[in-house]
Amino acid sequence: MDDKLKQAIDRRMAGAALPQASKTRILQTVTGGKGRSRMKTKRMMILVAAAVILLITGCVGVAVYRDWARQSMDDWEQDHSGTPLNLSQSYDGYTIALDEMYGSTRTVYIKGTVSRDDGKPLRTEQVTEETESIPRTQMDLVMDDKAMVDVNENSIRGGTNGPYVLPDTDQNDNKVEFVYQMYLEEWPETYTIIFQRISYVDTDLDRMQLFYGNWTFTFPTDWEPVDEILPIDQQVTLPDGAVVQLENLYLAPLGVSLDGQFLQYGQNNSYAFFAQLQLKNGEMLRGTDRGGTEDFEIQFEAFNRGLGHIGADDVQALIISNTAGDEGITIPLAG
Repeated sequence: MDDKLKQAIDRRMAGAALPQASKTRILQTVTGGKGRSRMKTKRMMILVAAAVILLITGCVGVAVYRDWARQSMDDWEQDHSGTPLNLSQSYDGYTIALDEMYGSTRTVYIKGTVSRDDGKPLRTEQVTEETESIPRTQMDLVMDDKAMVDVNENSIRGGTNGPYVLPDTDQNDNKVEFVYQMYLEEWPETYTIIFQRISYVDTDLDRMQLFYGNWTFTFPTDWEPVDEILPIDQQVTLPDGAVVQLENLYLAPLGVSLDGQFLQYGQNNSYAFFAQLQLKNGEMLRGTDRGGTEDFEIQFEAFNRGLGHIGADDVQALIISNTAGDEGITIPLAG
């Protein structure tokens, strides 16, 4: 193997919590020829979201998101049901299905499955770290990002999280579950999702499996929004002189977001500020700016950090500051 290529692969796997045997199998697969011509380094911006994909989604952050997704989904599904999709595509012996979605005003969460067409058990490597309570399922689903941008012809601001393969609760069946989160300020009438690769460590064969294909799904976006919208409509002046207008808090099935706009620059013409959401139970959710211009969209921690669904009655205040660690300005919320 080319030394530079090996170094690049080692760097990408450095943050992944994988056993050494798994890393060795990945290197063997890359050099073995299968799919080698297709393994190209790609960097692109999709809408405003930057996506970095590991060979195996094994880093602690991704593993935690999977656990958070499962916990918050279980909480939501106790009292709610999703909108059925019932879409599936088969390719090279594997079927990807989009089963249902939770559609809110701006954010949609899509639940799906990956299954073997021959009906044999889909046994993927499971890894449990000391800091985790649920084993991580070592499967990676890769989207064809460029094709999705082209087919959707969409320049509306937004972003994605995942897809995250959820912990496999039954190693003897032929499938695993995943969840995919998408956010758009405005949704077109239909939206297309394209998967281009499935990869996982098959514990029966004791080796890495890579399958390239084209699993394409187009679905209507005419769902009835199920989120709560909490109007804020308040101006806040930060210590650095910046003035922000806070508009609405969106409480979706599995997440919370905040939108607004900058009315005045802060020092050094900065748009930066930090937001936290305080809950009545004492928990705090940190926010991440999804904007970068005068208008902004802040998504709080993915899948509500596994705390379950958060509604208007659960929130207490927004805390806005210039940087993390500052005391900040508290805006009470009428939840």
